[in-house]
Amino acid sequence: MATVPRFQNDPAQEGRKASLISDQYTHGERIPKPGVPLPEKHPTNEEVAKAVQQKVAAAVEMSRKYRHVAWYSLFVAAYMVVLYLQASAYKSGEVVQTLKNAFMPDASTGGTTMTFKNEDEVLNYLGSKVLLPIWKDPTCGDGNCEWPWEFPAWGRFGCRADCGINANTTKIVVNVRADFTGHPSISPRVLMTNAKWNMCLEDEARRKRGEEDLCWYEEDQAFDQVQVNSINSMDVIDGKWYVVVKGDYAGRVSGAVFDISNTTSPVTIPTTPAWEACQLNRKRSASASTVAVRRLLQAYTQAHRAGGDEGRRIILEAVDEIQAMPELKHIDFSKARGAQPASSSSGASAPAIEGQGPAQAAAAGAAPVSR
Repeated sequence: MATVPRFQNDPAQEGRKASLISDQYTHGERIPKPGVPLPEKHPTNEEVAKAVQQKVAAAVEMSRKYRHVAWYSLFVAAYMVVLYLQASAYKSGEVVQTLKNAFMPDASTGGTTMTFKNEDEVLNYLGSKVLLPIWKDPTCGDGNCEWPWEFPAWGRFGCRADCGINANTTKIVVNVRADFTGHPSISPRVLMTNAKWNMCLEDEARRKRGEEDLCWYEEDQAFDQVQVNSINSMDVIDGKWYVVVKGDYAGRVSGAVFDISNTTSPVTIPTTPAWEACQLNRKRSASASTVAVRRLLQAYTQAHRAGGDEGRRIILEAVDEIQAMPELKHIDFSKARGAQPASSSSGASAPAIEGQGPAQAAAAGAAPVSR
């Protein structure tokens, strides 16, 4: 009969440091296998618990990975089903067959290969055989309303033959006013010639397709008068409309937009920012005395250069112009007319008032004038 080894427990080893396996061998609850030597030291309870914890964690991690694999497989299956439903396999096959027939030469010619001499022949072949026959621009009147290039007609836009008429329009009036006069440095005709305006619809869909916004007038409207107050009627669809003003460098074009759906009570449609003309800061006109002094100085310079009777004539003409000014009619220029010419170093002569020069005489005569 085999002898069962007995292990004595160390009284000091209790709790985590004790060994339940050693106790089992000691009490005969666990019998070693024949031929298998027993270890000198059995694992403690703490070491056994850590080993069990690691196995449990490994089992949980493996279960999580299996769940991930199952969810991923389900996602792939659903994705493939969606692709199949969206692809429309039969229609895709028809498209491929159409392109194949367009690209490849006719089988009756006895071959499926083609030879091109240069790149231009390749491009010409693709253009004539593929691009033009397959990708065609929409044609209004073919009975097929091809959105978004064709849409219900309004104004001068849309395809009435294929898409009908858009009944959801609003009747508006655009009042355009312009006054190109009064600019201090630019002539009214120059300002009028450069200014133009139009009414356009902001359409993000058209911009994404690389197309320009629709404008009510095919060409921007110019002005034919320096002062304009025009009324322009339009039937527009709902949307964000904006006024385009080009070449109005002085800000002389203004206007307003009215909704006249109710003809008896038009409603003003506000614009942001307000469509108003710029205010010109007009310069104050010079006083009569200042104008007289400048005119006399100019005449004196010319008379000094001309000399003699010609110089006297220039001075007298300036005096006549100054005396004709309403603000200076009260000044007596008789002394200036009767005075003898005063000779200058260059031989020029000019009338003077009691020994005063022309500028001083004008200033003295014009001093009492007030505006």
